[in-house]
Amino acid sequence: MSTSSSEVIQLQTNDGVIHTVDIRFALQICPVRNIIMQERQKNLYTDDVIPLPRVDAKNLRFIIKWWTSVQDLEENLPRMGKGKLIQLLTEENANHQFLLQIILAANYLQMDNLLLITTNLLAEALNECKCVEEIRKKFLSN
Repeated sequence: MSTSSSEVIQLQTNDGVIHTVDIRFALQICPVRNIIMQERQKNLYTDDVIPLPRVDAKNLRFIIKWWTSVQDLEENLPRMGKGKLIQLLTEENANHQFLLQIILAANYLQMDNLLLITTNLLAEALNECKCVEEIRKKFLSN
């Protein structure tokens, strides 16, 4: 398995959807990177689908879209990545519940940059609230 940009990995979300992703993205996901590295150390290059039991397809598609849009930013990632995240959330017409799901997925996937950006965005949203009732209205769905 070489790390060329044409190499792909298959990831299966908890709802059974299989996503074929670029190896560069897969290597950003700590549990997946660990599996790939173990395979390489043992020279076991399999084409097995790697399960992601705590991430659903909608969230993974969003994370892939975000990563694709920020992958070349490097040192500007915290600032520019946040702007891209806000843009994508707006395009998705996403609510705060969706942001919380992305935070949980980023935590499970150990994608530190995404986790930092999403939690900062959540903190800003909480700081905008003036009272507990406003937080409930903003974050609790019926």
